[in-house]
Amino acid sequence: MGLLAPLFLLGVFAVALPIWLHRLQAQSSDRKAFSSAMLLETAKQQVHVKKELKYLLLLAARILLLVLMVFAFAKPFLTVPPNAIISTASGTHLVLVDTSVSMDRAGVFSQVQAEASRAIDGAPADALIQLLSADSSMRVVTALTNDKSTSRSALGSLSASALRLDYGEVMSAVERLADSLPPPVTLHFVSDFQASAMPVRFSDVVPAGIAGFEPHVVGTGEPFNWSVDFLRDNSDGIDVGLSGFGDRERIANVDLLLNNVVVDSRGLSQTGPHVLHFDAPDYEEGENRVVLRINTDDDLRADNNRYHVVDNDPPATIPLLTLNADSLPVTYLSAALESAGDYRVEPMIIGEFDPRVLSRYRWVVIDEIGFIDQQLEQALTEFLENGGNLLAFAGDRAASLESLPVTGHRQSATSVRPQAGDFLAIGQMDVRHPVLSGTEGWQSVNVSRSLSLDVPDGDEVLIRLENNEPFLIEKRVGQGRILLMPASLDNRWNDLPVRPVFVSFIIESARYLSGVNQIPKTYIAGATLPLALTGNSSGQVVDPDGNSVLSLADTTREQQIRLNKPGFYEVYTPQGETVVAANVDPLESDLRKVSQEVLDRWQDATGGQPLAGAGSFNAEEAETVELWHWVLFLLALVVIAESILGNMHLTPRRMERA
Repeated sequence: MGLLAPLFLLGVFAVALPIWLHRLQAQSSDRKAFSSAMLLETAKQQVHVKKELKYLLLLAARILLLVLMVFAFAKPFLTVPPNAIISTASGTHLVLVDTSVSMDRAGVFSQVQAEASRAIDGAPADALIQLLSADSSMRVVTALTNDKSTSRSALGSLSASALRLDYGEVMSAVERLADSLPPPVTLHFVSDFQASAMPVRFSDVVPAGIAGFEPHVVGTGEPFNWSVDFLRDNSDGIDVGLSGFGDRERIANVDLLLNNVVVDSRGLSQTGPHVLHFDAPDYEEGENRVVLRINTDDDLRADNNRYHVVDNDPPATIPLLTLNADSLPVTYLSAALESAGDYRVEPMIIGEFDPRVLSRYRWVVIDEIGFIDQQLEQALTEFLENGGNLLAFAGDRAASLESLPVTGHRQSATSVRPQAGDFLAIGQMDVRHPVLSGTEGWQSVNVSRSLSLDVPDGDEVLIRLENNEPFLIEKRVGQGRILLMPASLDNRWNDLPVRPVFVSFIIESARYLSGVNQIPKTYIAGATLPLALTGNSSGQVVDPDGNSVLSLADTTREQQIRLNKPGFYEVYTPQGETVVAANVDPLESDLRKVSQEVLDRWQDATGGQPLAGAGSFNAEEAETVELWHWVLFLLALVVIAESILGNMHLTPRRMERA
């Protein structure tokens, strides 16, 4: 038994109150009748008064009432096994069914059900049976039972998935489960026993606590399968790598589909590994769905499609607010951003810029934040609060201001400046930040001047100079963020613009502030997609079958989506829409089995003694029974009893007074 709120037990000291109230005064001397005290001399005599407990039954009821009340607030509970199973002489028989992609071969899963049913029927009559399935994780299909018909009927609910199985991981899960089962535990494993599913260390497939291991091999014969090793798009087109496993006499035709339309085909006249080249198709603007389809009669059709996403977005227009479109900062920033090919810089003169167009952009660059007037400052603040982002630099104009527009940073009264002709180097850096994690070469930057700013709580300093002054600050405003460098890019305050690190810094800042190109477009089926990578932690995802993955309530919470099906997933967030592709793990495409020698060794190595404490139950799997409801029921009964006893004792006293 345990308590959910044990600190409430301190309230038990309140039982002192009824004990104190029940200690009534009583004279210690006997009173005797006397005719007159007129002739007696007055004297002071100490009268001893003793206190004794009265109404003991009522006192006990009140103490019990307080104790039960404290106990109810402490919330007692009992931890009991989820199922009360009595161990038998035959112990437990686990029937584990492989449901990975390779089991989707034609006719194999019917063999799986037949072998699993044979394993269930072959278990002793008094044995406990539990049906399990496994692909990327192990799942319990039926509860522990000695009813064989229940386990047999559950076989019909199993089917092959699109996920990969690792024998080392599933055997670790079996080992943890065996610790909570009545010994001895016998494992029946129904699988095709792929060689590609074996871990590096053989010991990883030998679970402790298993008294016996029975492999049930399905999918016999020489399998053949074509699969796609890779699909890469480049400036010349698309390169595709294919492999054939098994019978090398079969050939295949390969189709290239662009947005559900076949744009090219290739025939394979030779067997073995192949690299095919397709000319670049006419991509549509935006995200294009590319599918490579293998048309063949191989044994595994689940991996005959390879899904890929190609972005063909035009370069995003980035407004650069400045007073001089021909200045050095504009030249440096434009060259750095346009070198990536994803951005096009559009210089816009402050004073001529219409703030109403800010809503068209995801982020904005300002080469000198000191030139921002009050009207533009108000528009930029609203832009940031609604989720926009800003990359800003501060130069001579900002140095003349007491506080910076938009950011609100004030210049520090204390500042350590280098001597004339000397430079400061970069000191500390937060290399874990996305803007800096992909950049190198900051140590070569020389800084002769920068603004010394007071950084309030909540702002994050990403780079500090060696005199501890901030050189790159991130500030959040509403839903947006500002990256502020308190230095000019005119090549007088520092030499950052002419250093190689400048280009990578500007490109990484662009990716970070725009929220694009941070999410991989291709995943292995079974991988997890955090929605935060799309630029927002909440949203909705539509799977390849057109079904919404999340409920309405889940769309507003931070989510990590498991991509369990091969195909295209559509991701919708407040930041925009995107498409990602999931593919079958290429390791599942290799249908070659482990040798009989390995299976025999596996079977011989599995059969150790049951684990110490086997037959107990895990605390995580245990059932928790809360007892405070029963305590409240007893408390109600004690309240009634206390009321009756109180009336019994108080009624005679009222009659006496009357």
